[in-house]
Amino acid sequence: MNEEIDLVKLEQATFRTANQDGLTEFWMGLMISALAILLVETISVVIIALLIVFQAVYIEKMKARFTYPRIGKVKLRGENEMPPGYGWVLAIFIMLPAIASVMISSRYENDILLLIARWAPLLFGIGLAQPAAYFVERSGLNRYYGIGVASILLGLVLSLLEFTTPVYRMTLYMALVGILFILAGVTSLVRFVRKYPILDLEEVSDEQDR
Repeated sequence: MNEEIDLVKLEQATFRTANQDGLTEFWMGLMISALAILLVETISVVIIALLIVFQAVYIEKMKARFTYPRIGKVKLRGENEMPPGYGWVLAIFIMLPAIASVMISSRYENDILLLIARWAPLLFGIGLAQPAAYFVERSGLNRYYGIGVASILLGLVLSLLEFTTPVYRMTLYMALVGILFILAGVTSLVRFVRKYPILDLEEVSDEQDR
């Protein structure tokens, strides 16, 4: 039993080490911001498609630039697998209809659609609670709960406010949430770079001589 607990803690510590660069949060922010642009400019679907298709390539290049030279490359067990659990399926079934209701309601007026579209920010925030809980489980860091709670509260506030159209409300919400994730990622990246500076050969030699 103790060995199993220690294994969980060890995996969480490894996950924290591999993801302390903040690139995961940064990438999620980019994706959400791209979805916000999609609500007002359909051509941005090309940008979203490129982000999804080349996600692994982009992240690997960023890690090769900032992460690997500082802490090396860590391979986590099952890191390329889809996260398990029905929570992710439920989150998708909450968020996708929320976005779809906003887009459809801008073309077809329907009381039910308009009602769902009005509360779409709150629904999307509830859906984001699942990724937050997932990262808490993987990392052991409760700060991810803060992002989830902030996303829900922001969704509630914007759902209660009056806007000209549901599109404006949802666009503002997703833009703010995207910025929240990006700022969290950039902050973690700056802290990571300062914590692990890259030393050249002369500096390493000087450190060893001391």
